[in-house]
Amino acid sequence: MILPDYNTAATKAAITLIKYGITSAPIDPLPILKKQPGVLLLSFAQMSEFVGMERRNLMDICGVDMQDAVTSVHVSEGKLRYIVAFNQKLPVYLLQRALARELGHIVLGHDGSRPEKVREEEAICFAHHLLCPRALVHSIQAMNIRMTLDVIGNLTGCSDTCISCMRRIPSTDVPAELNRTVRHQFMDYTINFYEYQRSAANKDMSAIADLGSFMDGYKE
Repeated sequence: MILPDYNTAATKAAITLIKYGITSAPIDPLPILKKQPGVLLLSFAQMSEFVGMERRNLMDICGVDMQDAVTSVHVSEGKLRYIVAFNQKLPVYLLQRALARELGHIVLGHDGSRPEKVREEEAICFAHHLLCPRALVHSIQAMNIRMTLDVIGNLTGCSDTCISCMRRIPSTDVPAELNRTVRHQFMDYTINFYEYQRSAANKDMSAIADLGSFMDGYKE
């Protein structure tokens, strides 16, 4: 039985943050996708024009469950080539989550040779570690700010739906040096966020009320 490699997915997400010098959130995967070699990035509207098919029919073919974004892969001259099509009409936070997932397929080199469920789980894990870096979350926790849904949403831009999906991803083993580097990259952002939270708390203690910690019990 082939199982998802969550450790590699989380590690590759950290490497991607470092490689592209990401220093603040919310994190937009679109510029990163545009820099990937061998990737054709199209909206569903562009894709429908490209293939000569109405947009609605194209989305139906992609499947009801894949109407946010979809990636197809083929091999050309011994190299993986990807076509990523996305629904440009999605709300921004949903589009970012979808594109982060598709970026995961590409960064992880998914070629269709393993079960679809395994590939999808790895891509989702990558997306969550990219959009909600554990090193950033832990830095804020170290400042005694509890990770409520409101706080983590303000910190990373992730929605509660995104966070609920993240809860089911197992703990991962990311090399300590990568976590340190990511934490350093986000240092200014972390300090500014802390100052914002402290200011908000001084005005309204409910701003950082303990609504139940998201990260309690999480071990990296």
